Amino acid sequence: MREIMRTLLSSNLTFTGIFLFVLFVLSFFGSTFILNATNLGRRLGFLVVGAATFGWLVINSFLFILYAPRGPAPSSIDGLNALEIRIIPITYFAGSLILFIMFLLALNRYEQEEKDTEETNS
Repeated sequence: MREIMRTLLSSNLTFTGIFLFVLFVLSFFGSTFILNATNLGRRLGFLVVGAATFGWLVINSFLFILYAPRGPAPSSIDGLNALEIRIIPITYFAGSLILFIMFLLALNRYEQEEKDTEETNS
């Protein structure tokens, strides 16, 4: 098994990148989810981790839009101006913002359901 993984990771750079990305997502977000799920419950833990993750992505992409790239000036790149270089971070920001708002609305709905069940039980 060790030799198979070594040949796969050394032979194909695309496979290596995809494998490491999946491993990162599973280890980072999975461990955060498991920690929150044990303390908050499965559903609330998922909502908290999702809202925190996409909130962090909104802040990160917004800072990238403002301060990046730090490499060559956009005027020195043929055919690209300052806005065209930032198209991908702007779309990333918009997508992250939409998902962040969706998780916040889901958290609000979860709280309302909990409040309603408390009122009917008392």
